[in-house]
Amino acid sequence: MGKLSFLLAEDYIKPKIYFRSTTSIDSIIYSKDNKKQFHGLDYLSQMLLSSTGFIVNAFQIDYYQLLPRLIFESIDAHQIQKKLYLVGPELSLSIIKRSFNTSYDRYFYNFQYLNIENNPDDLLNQCVDLLKEGHIVYLLPEATFHWEPSFLKENKYSTIPSCSSLLSQLANTPVLTTTILDESNKITILHPDFPSKYSGSLNDCIEKQSQTIYQSLTT
Repeated sequence: MGKLSFLLAEDYIKPKIYFRSTTSIDSIIYSKDNKKQFHGLDYLSQMLLSSTGFIVNAFQIDYYQLLPRLIFESIDAHQIQKKLYLVGPELSLSIIKRSFNTSYDRYFYNFQYLNIENNPDDLLNQCVDLLKEGHIVYLLPEATFHWEPSFLKENKYSTIPSCSSLLSQLANTPVLTTTILDESNKITILHPDFPSKYSGSLNDCIEKQSQTIYQSLTT
Protein backbone atom coordinates (compact mmCIF):
# COMPACT_ATOMS: atom_id res chain seq x y z
CA MET A 1 0.00 0.00 0.00
CA GLY A 2 3.02 2.32 0.28
CA LYS A 3 3.08 3.05 -3.43
CA LEU A 4 -0.67 3.56 -3.49
CA SER A 5 -0.48 5.98 -0.59
CA PHE A 6 2.12 7.98 -2.47
CA LEU A 7 -0.04 8.11 -5.58
CA LEU A 8 -3.07 9.19 -3.59
CA ALA A 9 -1.39 12.06 -1.77
CA GLU A 10 -3.73 15.06 -1.65
CA ASP A 11 -1.01 17.46 -2.69
CA TYR A 12 0.08 15.43 -5.72
CA ILE A 13 1.57 17.42 -8.60
CA LYS A 14 0.04 17.12 -12.06
CA PRO A 15 2.71 17.45 -14.75
CA LYS A 16 1.72 18.87 -18.12
CA ILE A 17 0.72 16.47 -20.87
CA TYR A 18 2.80 16.83 -24.01
CA PHE A 19 1.84 15.73 -27.53
CA ARG A 20 3.91 15.09 -30.63
CA SER A 21 3.55 18.24 -32.67
CA THR A 22 4.95 16.77 -35.88
CA THR A 23 2.15 14.27 -36.56
CA SER A 24 -1.28 15.17 -37.90
CA ILE A 25 -4.39 13.42 -36.59
CA ASP A 26 -5.11 12.65 -40.26
CA SER A 27 -2.18 10.25 -40.29
CA ILE A 28 -4.38 7.39 -39.12
CA ILE A 29 -6.11 5.88 -42.14
CA TYR A 30 -9.50 4.24 -41.54
CA SER A 31 -11.39 2.00 -43.92
CA LYS A 32 -14.87 2.74 -45.25
CA ASP A 33 -16.22 0.04 -42.95
CA ASN A 34 -14.56 1.72 -39.96
CA LYS A 35 -16.19 5.03 -40.88
CA LYS A 36 -19.58 3.30 -41.10
CA GLN A 37 -19.12 1.71 -37.68
CA PHE A 38 -17.75 4.66 -35.66
CA HIS A 39 -18.35 8.33 -34.90
CA GLY A 40 -15.46 10.43 -33.55
CA LEU A 41 -12.51 8.68 -35.16
CA ASP A 42 -10.55 11.96 -35.13
CA TYR A 43 -10.54 11.80 -31.33
CA LEU A 44 -9.15 8.28 -31.43
CA SER A 45 -6.48 9.41 -33.91
CA GLN A 46 -5.53 12.30 -31.64
CA MET A 47 -4.96 9.94 -28.73
CA LEU A 48 -3.23 7.19 -30.69
CA LEU A 49 -0.73 9.65 -32.14
CA SER A 50 -0.06 11.47 -28.88
CA SER A 51 2.91 10.72 -26.67
CA THR A 52 0.68 10.18 -23.64
CA GLY A 53 -1.21 7.10 -22.56
CA PHE A 54 -4.97 7.24 -22.33
CA ILE A 55 -7.99 5.47 -20.89
CA VAL A 56 -10.91 4.14 -22.91
CA ASN A 57 -14.03 4.05 -20.74
CA ALA A 58 -16.34 1.84 -22.81
CA PHE A 59 -20.04 1.94 -21.99
CA GLN A 60 -21.34 0.21 -25.13
CA ILE A 61 -22.06 -3.50 -25.37
CA ASP A 62 -19.61 -4.35 -28.13
CA TYR A 63 -20.35 -8.00 -28.93
CA TYR A 64 -17.78 -8.18 -31.72
CA GLN A 65 -15.19 -6.06 -29.88
CA LEU A 66 -15.03 -3.71 -32.86
CA LEU A 67 -13.29 -0.91 -31.00
CA PRO A 68 -10.50 -3.01 -29.41
CA ARG A 69 -9.90 -4.61 -32.81
CA LEU A 70 -9.71 -1.21 -34.48
CA ILE A 71 -7.25 0.04 -31.86
CA PHE A 72 -4.77 -2.83 -32.03
CA GLU A 73 -5.03 -3.03 -35.82
CA SER A 74 -4.24 0.71 -36.01
CA ILE A 75 -1.32 0.28 -33.61
CA ASP A 76 0.07 -2.44 -35.86
CA ALA A 77 -0.61 -0.71 -39.19
CA HIS A 78 0.96 2.59 -38.12
CA GLN A 79 3.72 1.12 -35.93
CA ILE A 80 2.52 3.08 -32.90
CA GLN A 81 4.56 2.50 -29.74
CA LYS A 82 1.59 1.68 -27.52
CA LYS A 83 -0.03 -1.47 -26.19
CA LEU A 84 -3.72 -2.02 -25.51
CA TYR A 85 -4.65 -3.47 -22.10
CA LEU A 86 -8.21 -4.80 -21.81
CA VAL A 87 -9.48 -4.61 -18.22
CA GLY A 88 -12.45 -6.67 -17.09
CA PRO A 89 -13.65 -9.73 -15.14
CA GLU A 90 -12.38 -13.20 -15.99
CA LEU A 91 -15.58 -14.32 -17.76
CA SER A 92 -15.66 -11.32 -20.09
CA LEU A 93 -11.96 -11.61 -20.85
CA SER A 94 -12.34 -15.33 -21.62
CA ILE A 95 -15.14 -14.59 -24.10
CA ILE A 96 -13.00 -11.95 -25.80
CA LYS A 97 -10.03 -14.32 -25.99
CA ARG A 98 -12.21 -16.88 -27.75
CA SER A 99 -13.61 -14.28 -30.15
CA PHE A 100 -10.12 -13.18 -31.20
CA ASN A 101 -9.44 -16.22 -33.33
CA THR A 102 -6.11 -17.25 -34.82
CA SER A 103 -6.36 -14.57 -37.50
CA TYR A 104 -5.41 -12.10 -34.74
CA ASP A 105 -2.35 -14.00 -33.54
CA ARG A 106 -0.04 -11.52 -35.25
CA TYR A 107 -1.42 -8.75 -33.02
CA PHE A 108 -0.59 -10.68 -29.85
CA TYR A 109 2.12 -8.27 -28.71
CA ASN A 110 -0.14 -5.23 -29.21
CA PHE A 111 -2.71 -6.15 -26.55
CA GLN A 112 -2.98 -7.94 -23.21
CA TYR A 113 -5.64 -8.74 -20.61
CA LEU A 114 -5.93 -7.51 -17.01
CA ASN A 115 -8.33 -9.23 -14.62
CA ILE A 116 -10.24 -7.06 -12.11
CA GLU A 117 -10.73 -10.11 -9.91
CA ASN A 118 -7.08 -9.91 -8.94
CA ASN A 119 -5.99 -7.59 -6.12
CA PRO A 120 -7.79 -4.33 -7.01
CA ASP A 121 -5.09 -2.05 -5.61
CA ASP A 122 -2.27 -3.92 -7.33
CA LEU A 123 -4.22 -3.64 -10.56
CA LEU A 124 -4.69 0.08 -9.98
CA ASN A 125 -0.94 0.57 -9.52
CA GLN A 126 -0.23 -1.51 -12.62
CA CYS A 127 -2.66 0.51 -14.75
CA VAL A 128 -1.23 3.83 -13.51
CA ASP A 129 2.28 2.66 -14.44
CA LEU A 130 1.13 1.53 -17.89
CA LEU A 131 -0.59 4.84 -18.56
CA LYS A 132 2.48 6.78 -17.51
CA GLU A 133 4.49 4.66 -19.94
CA GLY A 134 2.18 5.80 -22.75
CA HIS A 135 -0.06 2.74 -23.15
CA ILE A 136 -3.84 2.36 -23.43
CA VAL A 137 -6.04 1.03 -20.62
CA TYR A 138 -9.39 -0.09 -22.01
CA LEU A 139 -12.09 -0.49 -19.34
CA LEU A 140 -14.83 -2.88 -20.38
CA PRO A 141 -18.33 -1.87 -19.13
CA GLU A 142 -18.13 -4.54 -16.43
CA ALA A 143 -14.90 -3.06 -15.10
CA THR A 144 -16.47 0.39 -14.82
CA PHE A 145 -19.05 -0.84 -12.33
CA HIS A 146 -17.36 -3.79 -10.59
CA TRP A 147 -13.71 -2.81 -10.12
CA GLU A 148 -13.43 -1.15 -6.71
CA PRO A 149 -9.95 -0.06 -5.58
CA SER A 150 -9.87 0.56 -1.84
CA PHE A 151 -9.52 4.32 -2.29
CA LEU A 152 -12.95 4.55 -3.92
CA LYS A 153 -14.55 2.36 -1.25
CA GLU A 154 -13.01 4.29 1.64
CA ASN A 155 -14.21 7.73 0.51
CA LYS A 156 -17.70 9.18 0.13
CA TYR A 157 -19.04 10.66 -3.10
CA SER A 158 -22.38 12.12 -4.13
CA THR A 159 -21.87 10.52 -7.57
CA ILE A 160 -20.78 6.92 -8.14
CA PRO A 161 -17.06 7.42 -8.80
CA SER A 162 -15.62 5.93 -11.97
CA CYS A 163 -12.35 4.01 -12.01
CA SER A 164 -11.48 5.86 -15.20
CA SER A 165 -11.54 9.16 -13.29
CA LEU A 166 -9.32 7.75 -10.54
CA LEU A 167 -6.84 6.48 -13.14
CA SER A 168 -7.00 9.74 -15.05
CA GLN A 169 -6.19 11.82 -12.00
CA LEU A 170 -3.41 9.55 -10.73
CA ALA A 171 -1.67 9.06 -14.08
CA ASN A 172 -2.54 12.50 -15.48
CA THR A 173 -3.92 10.96 -18.66
CA PRO A 174 -7.13 11.69 -20.59
CA VAL A 175 -10.28 9.57 -20.80
CA LEU A 176 -11.99 8.66 -24.06
CA THR A 177 -15.58 7.77 -23.25
CA THR A 178 -17.30 5.55 -25.82
CA THR A 179 -20.95 4.62 -26.17
CA ILE A 180 -23.82 4.27 -28.65
CA LEU A 181 -25.80 7.52 -28.62
CA ASP A 182 -28.39 7.06 -31.36
CA GLU A 183 -30.30 4.51 -33.41
CA SER A 184 -27.54 4.22 -35.99
CA ASN A 185 -25.79 1.70 -33.70
CA LYS A 186 -22.48 3.39 -34.48
CA ILE A 187 -19.98 3.37 -31.63
CA THR A 188 -19.43 7.01 -30.67
CA ILE A 189 -16.00 8.11 -29.44
CA LEU A 190 -16.45 11.28 -27.41
CA HIS A 191 -14.06 14.19 -26.97
CA PRO A 192 -11.12 13.29 -24.68
CA ASP A 193 -11.57 14.51 -21.12
CA PHE A 194 -8.35 15.81 -19.58
CA PRO A 195 -7.64 15.68 -15.82
CA SER A 196 -6.18 19.19 -15.88
CA LYS A 197 -9.72 20.57 -16.31
CA TYR A 198 -10.49 19.84 -12.67
CA SER A 199 -9.26 21.53 -9.51
CA GLY A 200 -9.48 20.77 -5.81
CA SER A 201 -8.56 17.72 -3.79
CA LEU A 202 -8.13 14.33 -5.44
CA ASN A 203 -11.60 13.33 -4.23
CA ASP A 204 -13.12 16.51 -5.68
CA CYS A 205 -11.46 15.95 -9.04
CA ILE A 206 -12.57 12.31 -9.20
CA GLU A 207 -16.16 13.28 -8.46
CA LYS A 208 -16.23 16.17 -10.95
CA GLN A 209 -14.67 14.11 -13.70
CA SER A 210 -17.05 11.20 -13.03
CA GLN A 211 -19.99 13.58 -13.34
CA THR A 212 -18.64 14.89 -16.65
CA ILE A 213 -18.28 11.37 -18.00
CA TYR A 214 -21.81 10.36 -17.01
CA GLN A 215 -23.29 13.57 -18.37
CA SER A 216 -21.56 13.04 -21.72
CA LEU A 217 -23.55 9.84 -22.16
CA THR A 218 -26.83 11.76 -22.32
CA THR A 219 -25.87 14.58 -24.68
